[in-house]
Amino acid sequence: MNLIKNIPIPIAGIILATLSLGNLLQDIHPLLRYGFGMIGVAFLILIMLKVIFYPQDIKNDFKNPVVVSSSGTFSMSLMILSTYIIPFTSSIAYAIWILGVVLHILLIIYFTYHFVIHDFNISNVYPSYWIVYVGITMAAITAHFHGINEMDFIFFEIGFIGMLVSTPIVLYREFVYKNIPDANKPLTCIFTALFSILIFGYLNSAESISNEFTILLYAIACIFYIFAFYKLVSFRNLEFYPSFAAFTFPFVISALATKGILSAIGNNSILNAVLILQTAIATVLVVYVIVKYCIYLKNS
Repeated sequence: MNLIKNIPIPIAGIILATLSLGNLLQDIHPLLRYGFGMIGVAFLILIMLKVIFYPQDIKNDFKNPVVVSSSGTFSMSLMILSTYIIPFTSSIAYAIWILGVVLHILLIIYFTYHFVIHDFNISNVYPSYWIVYVGITMAAITAHFHGINEMDFIFFEIGFIGMLVSTPIVLYREFVYKNIPDANKPLTCIFTALFSILIFGYLNSAESISNEFTILLYAIACIFYIFAFYKLVSFRNLEFYPSFAAFTFPFVISALATKGILSAIGNNSILNAVLILQTAIATVLVVYVIVKYCIYLKNS
């Protein structure tokens, strides 16, 4: 039971990353999708067991704004997981998707009330804020799998507004206020997820695509990707922290955004090369962090 008790909430980022990586790699071989999917489900079960057997620990964790904001990857994971289940039972898949959306909306309300309205502290602001306020875009990405074509773009719009509102304060915290402890430095890599998830959400929910708007988002996403990768390299000597989960999904969704643009515009040799490189980097990072997490849990 110690294993379950010691499961950190940020491991939900691994669940989100493995399920997303499965979708990214499915064109290479379908077994890769279900292989990484099963890894994600295994971690998901561990978190659910912790909720069942150690609810007080979860309650205590939810007093920490960094942990709470990172927990948004759990509800996002449920949305993606639902797409895996559709071929087997669409009704249960839909119920899981609804649960993921509802949990994320509740997270936005809880986080805003406790850590923005009543107890705001600039030192607690991190890129994980984007998980809360922009992560709802995952609903726009996955809605059409359930035949929901009326509200999907609304979820993108909510995520886009969340980006506009939260980005100035996150940028101020990152580049002006600074003073980021080592345990939270990996969260900087979430930068590369910000516009990438918006791109993928836009491409999956908009009735008509604006090439100019897409190119603008992708240009910013590329700049953020380079910045996040630079920071990733600079963090190479950090000791392991649960926040290492931030090294995973952001790079996976960046590759998925490139893949989505390729699907929209057709073959492009430069973007093909970028996609191959991003896919390789994302795969290596996900596997690396899974191994580090397994060692951490084994020794904890």
